[in-house]
Amino acid sequence: MLCINNTFNFPMTKGIPEKCKKCAMLSAAQAQELHGELGDRCWNPNVCYSRRSYARHRDRRNLIRARQRVETNQDLVVNIDEFASVFWAVLVVYRPSGTDTPIHAIAVQVWKGQEKFAEIKPIHCAGMVASQVHTYVQKVLILLESNYGIKKFASQERIDPWLCPLRPCPCHSD
Repeated sequence: MLCINNTFNFPMTKGIPEKCKKCAMLSAAQAQELHGELGDRCWNPNVCYSRRSYARHRDRRNLIRARQRVETNQDLVVNIDEFASVFWAVLVVYRPSGTDTPIHAIAVQVWKGQEKFAEIKPIHCAGMVASQVHTYVQKVLILLESNYGIKKFASQERIDPWLCPLRPCPCHSD
């Protein structure tokens, strides 16, 4: 909102720099290697540990604070039966932590209410380019919409590749 006489004076909060958000997704050793003495030299141990922790946990902590601010009524009764027939899906992505890491495998879970209803088994994405992965996900969404009325994923879950259930698998030497 613009005001000529500056009667509206909203405080501007400074967000977390994009570089720090990406760094927070790396392990401490990876971050120090990338941003330490041998990297771009922006690593400051007096600041970076807490800044990285803040960036990783900011959303969860803000949600907890918001819930604490809201007064809860102990007499409030919510009927969850009306949500028991709602279908929703979770995209499960097996990939290492960090930004711009390759996707190892993809799976999909379909839930009905609070119970897992169906799943699309994981497939390895090795050898697939980004456009092929996106095409596969779009085809899965078309299938989910036609069968369950699901138009988009409710959430995305990242799982480390060494937990990949597929065999044979490049992450396992079975």
